[in-house]
Amino acid sequence: MRLVLGIIGFLVFSLATLLAYYLLGAGKFSGAEFVAFVVAFAVLALIVGYAPEVQEISIAGNVVKLKEIKAEAIKAIESLNKSRIEMLRICLGLALKHEGGFGSEQPIDPRSGHLWQLFELAKEYDCQKELKSEITLALKHLLISQLYNIRWRNRHEGIVCAEPFIEPMDLAAIALDSVGIEAALEQRNPKPTNYKDEIKLALHEYNRLYQLRVEMESIQ
Repeated sequence: MRLVLGIIGFLVFSLATLLAYYLLGAGKFSGAEFVAFVVAFAVLALIVGYAPEVQEISIAGNVVKLKEIKAEAIKAIESLNKSRIEMLRICLGLALKHEGGFGSEQPIDPRSGHLWQLFELAKEYDCQKELKSEITLALKHLLISQLYNIRWRNRHEGIVCAEPFIEPMDLAAIALDSVGIEAALEQRNPKPTNYKDEIKLALHEYNRLYQLRVEMESIQ
């Protein structure tokens, strides 16, 4: 770590010195300004090189305590992380609500897209553990919704819209059963022609949600 900081400090000083020579040659610096500029960056390079040991520096008579600044920065970052987690917690609750207060006949629950975005943000911000209960609850609602979407298109009695959730492979075998599909078609007027395609879409989404639920359950 010391070697890396030393190299960074040397590069900062070298670049500053080259810049100072350029400004001096261009007539932008006087001799005194050139010396002050180089000395200032020499001090800065030393501070960078010995950053772990430097506790404070004095700038124009004002003492700047680096340790306190670092502590305040860490505190601000922690506060930001907590705020981000709370924001996602609230958004997860709001995203579960149906628009207009009613469900949908689409093969994929319309809430799913919004919730997937929040799931990805939780993963990106590395706060899945903190939001485990909220994410698990959201997944439960969406899995049940997908089961109802499939049940609406296949009346097979093996499709139970409740926990414990059936594994995706077992569900696919039941959901694509032609007898159950025919039973569901008899209750539809006019009869749709793309039932199997819709069931496949619903099954695909169910599988994604199911796998994420398994992943969340493994988080301790």
